[in-house]
Amino acid sequence: MVSLGVAVTLVCGAAVGLTSATAIAAASAPTDLKTAGNPCASAAPGPYLNPADFGSAEAVSLQGTHSGTPRSGRQADFQVWDVTDPARPQQWLIEMGEESNTVYVQLEDSSRQLDGVTYAWRVRVLDGADASPWSNTCHFTVDRSGGPAPTVTSTDYPVSSWGGTGAIGVPGTFTLTPASADTVSYLYEFHSSELPDEYQESSVDAVGLGGPAVVTFTPKAATSHSVTVYAVDRAGNRSERTTHPFYVKETRPEVFSAAYPAYLPNQDYNVGVPGAFDFRATVAGTASFAWRIDEGGPSGAVPADASGKATAMIAPTRGGQQTLYVHSVTQDGTAHAPRAYTFAVDDAPVLTGDTRGEVTIGSSLTIHLAPRAPQVVEYLYWPEYPRGDQRPVVTTTVPARPDGSADLVWTATETRVDGLWIQSRSADGTLSTPRWLRVSVDDAAPTVTRTGSTAAGTSSTFTAHSSMADIVDYVATLNSDDSTKQVLRPAANGKVTFSFKTMVIGHNYVNVVARNAAGVQTERGAQVWTTTDEPQVSSVEFPENGSGRLATGTFTFSSYLPDTVGYHYSMNSGSYVTVPARADGTAQVTWTPTAEGAHRLRVFRIKADTHWSRTFKDHLFAVANAVTTVASVAPGTVPSGDLRTITIDGTQLHQDDKVEVTPYRTVPIRAWVKTVSADRRTLTVEVDLSHALLGPATLTLHPYGTLKPVVLANAFTIGPPPALQSVKPPTISGTVAAGGTATVDPGEWTPSAEGYWYQWSANGVDIWNANDSTFTIPVALVGQRLTVAVTASRDRYTSTTVTSAAVAVGRTIGLPHPPTLDPDARWSKTRRPPT
Repeated sequence: MVSLGVAVTLVCGAAVGLTSATAIAAASAPTDLKTAGNPCASAAPGPYLNPADFGSAEAVSLQGTHSGTPRSGRQADFQVWDVTDPARPQQWLIEMGEESNTVYVQLEDSSRQLDGVTYAWRVRVLDGADASPWSNTCHFTVDRSGGPAPTVTSTDYPVSSWGGTGAIGVPGTFTLTPASADTVSYLYEFHSSELPDEYQESSVDAVGLGGPAVVTFTPKAATSHSVTVYAVDRAGNRSERTTHPFYVKETRPEVFSAAYPAYLPNQDYNVGVPGAFDFRATVAGTASFAWRIDEGGPSGAVPADASGKATAMIAPTRGGQQTLYVHSVTQDGTAHAPRAYTFAVDDAPVLTGDTRGEVTIGSSLTIHLAPRAPQVVEYLYWPEYPRGDQRPVVTTTVPARPDGSADLVWTATETRVDGLWIQSRSADGTLSTPRWLRVSVDDAAPTVTRTGSTAAGTSSTFTAHSSMADIVDYVATLNSDDSTKQVLRPAANGKVTFSFKTMVIGHNYVNVVARNAAGVQTERGAQVWTTTDEPQVSSVEFPENGSGRLATGTFTFSSYLPDTVGYHYSMNSGSYVTVPARADGTAQVTWTPTAEGAHRLRVFRIKADTHWSRTFKDHLFAVANAVTTVASVAPGTVPSGDLRTITIDGTQLHQDDKVEVTPYRTVPIRAWVKTVSADRRTLTVEVDLSHALLGPATLTLHPYGTLKPVVLANAFTIGPPPALQSVKPPTISGTVAAGGTATVDPGEWTPSAEGYWYQWSANGVDIWNANDSTFTIPVALVGQRLTVAVTASRDRYTSTTVTSAAVAVGRTIGLPHPPTLDPDARWSKTRRPPT
């Protein structure tokens, strides 16, 4: 908004209060002048302009064309002045392009383009000491403000509260009056609380500059409304806003139905079932109500009682959503605006069974369908996919039984399904409204776990398991490389175990899907891990995160990657040393600590291209002259006769410790160290006690790196060798009678025996010289009980004797009486087999 200033015009080619330069003889003044794209206004005030409307620079542009020959060094000399103060012009000197005759400037200094001021401008071209004539003078006015808000009045719809005026469909006029003299138009927008998105902003011209305007509005709804108005000035500026609130009188009747509510449908009512609809008038003098249902539905009228109420019994003729239109008819015959009452008739099938809709991919839902429409012959169903899914929708048909029911079995073959729509079809082709069943499909993506090293070049073991039923195989791939694909049969528990070896350094991933016999596939399960190319470091003397003695030890460097040619290592941040790899890719270095304390060995792998590995291995350990102790030896008794294992408990034990066992009153026997526990508290050794004497034994341990031994007297007892065990006792066979030959089966022994010694007996008395596996029975033994004792022997075991079951000696055929036993017969209880 501006106030008009005094119009001052400069004569073309001359300046009022300005000096004039010598004109270029062959050149004319710039022409084709434009102010912010507008033609040159030779008289004030010119176009009204708001610099804020002209892009990010927010500047008015001045432009013209010069007819001279383009060349470098030329300048466009713009002069801009307040028409009320022409003696103090602004000068804007702008370099012209070498190949252009356009003169152009943007007035970007807002402090010199003041709101409400009318400016004049002209331009000439300077070429060294020469200058073209001045151009004609143009004018413009800066207008940065829209001014105060207009006023709005209406006799048809004045500012009002509850009750209101007019009615739906009754037009009203609104007068818009400006507060500023340069208003050229108005922007207005009506708003309805019932129809918030119905109206958009519109424009109307003022009646003359600074004049009013009249707009007409016909309400489409009742109750709360408003109109928002802006005045627009010559520069296109909006004024401040004014809002005119008003209230439109409600003339539509109120409608209510419990049978057919406006929210969820009442399943107790259906197509053809009458329900009560209650009407209440909002207009005095209502005599009746006329009603109709959309899309060719039923219609009718019902008289109103004295209080303006009525009830109509209406039976819908179709299912689904529909709208009942009801309007009041007053006593003078006027039909007022209708009320639109939307309700739904539920004739969709009734669903029972797996209606929770939760299913695992590959499994099925069984849904029992019962009709709510007459003469249903079949059902149709189709899936609904997530928004944006472009898959075609396929409708499937399920035939109905004679009673109209059916069973729908739906198998989840895909996971991206939101639900199913199910509707019935009657014999006449009528379709019911569809019933919605939400479906949630568990994608059964396998859970994948991994064990193994994170070093590149090693194998990892994976276990996968899916909740899908009847899995026939799993498909696993490494890093999406089809050449690594493995098709795997699950174990009885449904799980599958497999392995992959990866040479990739960095990010790795395994993808696994499961499939059933029908070919349905789960979503993808994954396991992600990161591998490194750092080398491995091991040391018996200086274990990682452990402790070693103040003595020489070795470190072994190794790598799982085949391109390893050597190693760089540094001890305690010292200089790096290079050691080549052996044929097997390993290297070994020897190191002697000079002090106790913590140490760090850092190792890089050298690749075939001579570059170091991306990552390094830090092997941390400690060196300490800790005291080695021996507390006990187990077991307490160790049988002699063979190579035996004993366990030593103590502290600071080492793989390179030397161990000796000294039996009672004999020389020491060397033992071999087998294992050492990680905490260095348990040592297992093997010692040969084949020829050791029985009795107490002393254990002597010579600690690695020290000279002073540790001795534990009476550490354990060397016992006799273990005895042979009889698995099956000896038995007697053959002819057990006078003159016959009896034979003994020595039975079975564990471990197996290497030799046997026999002693035959009669009635428990040893028979002299009867020491073979066979025995010829004399007549004198008739009637006695014959047994044999078998002694089994084996080197490094104690011999064991077992006696057979007794067998009675029979009479020899043809011998009438048993012979008389010679009292001088020689029986013997002499020698026994050696043990």
